[in-house]
Amino acid sequence: MTSTMHQLPRSIDQIAGLRAARWVRESTTGQYDNFGPDAQRELQDRMVERYGLVDTGFAWQSAKSGRTVYQSPEFAAMIAAAQAGKIDVLLVGYVSRFQRNLKQTLIAVDDLHALGVAVVFCDERIVSSDPERWDELVREAHEAESYSRKLGRRIGEGLAAKRRRLGEPGGQPPYGYARAGKPPVLEPLPERLDEVRAVFAAAAEGMTDREVSERVGLPFYTARGILTNPVYVGRLRDGTPTRVSAVIDQNTWDRVQLARSRFSRRHPGRPTTRRPYALSMLHCSACGRHLIGQAARYRHTFPCSDWLGAARPAPRAFRNACDHRHKGVSYPADSYEDLVRQALKHVSANAELAAAVVERLADDETSPDPVALARIERDREGAMTRYRRDRDTAALEAAMRTLDQDEARARQVQADGLTQEEAIESLRELPELWDDAEPSGRKLLAESLFDRIDVLGSRKVKLHPSASAKAQGWDRAWNGARLVVMVGARGVGPTLYG
Repeated sequence: MTSTMHQLPRSIDQIAGLRAARWVRESTTGQYDNFGPDAQRELQDRMVERYGLVDTGFAWQSAKSGRTVYQSPEFAAMIAAAQAGKIDVLLVGYVSRFQRNLKQTLIAVDDLHALGVAVVFCDERIVSSDPERWDELVREAHEAESYSRKLGRRIGEGLAAKRRRLGEPGGQPPYGYARAGKPPVLEPLPERLDEVRAVFAAAAEGMTDREVSERVGLPFYTARGILTNPVYVGRLRDGTPTRVSAVIDQNTWDRVQLARSRFSRRHPGRPTTRRPYALSMLHCSACGRHLIGQAARYRHTFPCSDWLGAARPAPRAFRNACDHRHKGVSYPADSYEDLVRQALKHVSANAELAAAVVERLADDETSPDPVALARIERDREGAMTRYRRDRDTAALEAAMRTLDQDEARARQVQADGLTQEEAIESLRELPELWDDAEPSGRKLLAESLFDRIDVLGSRKVKLHPSASAKAQGWDRAWNGARLVVMVGARGVGPTLYG
């Protein structure tokens, strides 16, 4: 249950007894320097013990650059916990381990304050909501980013000097090479370079990266890395020559890049912002592999034979004879997501039938009403959007207080059992709730209503309702039949069969 927003601590002495969560960051996986995870956790332990904090058990550890960690799933999960009202203070070992991005640090602190959460930097004993130490916090955050920028410049200069002097690409040696000597430089491995030539020969025939990897017997991403690395044609990525001889000629390189450009999903002008995909529970019904959302489509990254056999015919033939891609590896995201709306409309139209079994099932189901909670989450997102626009803290606190009360009632009602009238109203508003929700809200609603969605190309989709959805009478709404949705070139339509 979400708690009511409390007063932010104005000094380090006012954090005593508050609910604490932990944030740990390292630049790369496996980093163990003086400011690594162990040192950060030790500082956090001391802070918990000294001020009698309640350790909630919430902890997030991210191995990301401090400049971009705000984009990580761990950072998003931390913000989500704050939005849910589960923590009062966030313990960070060192200012530099929160972020190395001054702008994003100030934005994150401001957003957390709006949610009633203060950030405690254990090394300097700074509380982000302490007005007397605000300037000190800003200086520390500025120095953290300044160090990162200087270090980046020094590394870049060192790599550039190495390239000029030794013709070296830096980093891990490309496939087919090792490093030897002092200073260590690239040395060819002849037996592996034969595999490199085979990779380029297959790609020059017009094969996709996946087909190339299968023919040569190399891992998919190894083959893709070979095909995109100009070291094999005798130059570095900045165009300077390497110290090693070219493995393939320029003509072969150009043919491969031309063939691969026809398969590229990167089109000029296409937005690069990543959208959240609602159907995180989408799987291939044949092999069970999870389908991923990519470029506004749901994609079977390594399609099985059953999936390819069920693929719908291509609406037109590709004119280019070099395009040997199998059509039907992916489908538009809207095609699959629209089927959820069709299912919700079907349940909504049969709300009275569904409600007839609610009282019988209520005793066996005590989880929260997913529809009510999804609606409350949508309203929380709306309140936060208004706050970012108006910066009206009083309005945000009032809205969150009301939503806290609504959530408490929603949980209590489900525990006590929904009445038939309440169940009918809840089911009937499902399509409207789906239409009004933002992509992240749709994802939350879909995950609360479906345990799994199995698809097989364009032929059929089987929805598996969650326990909470069944408790609302979904099986009765479908008259005990399985809901199978046919996805075709002209749209989506539900079909019931026993």
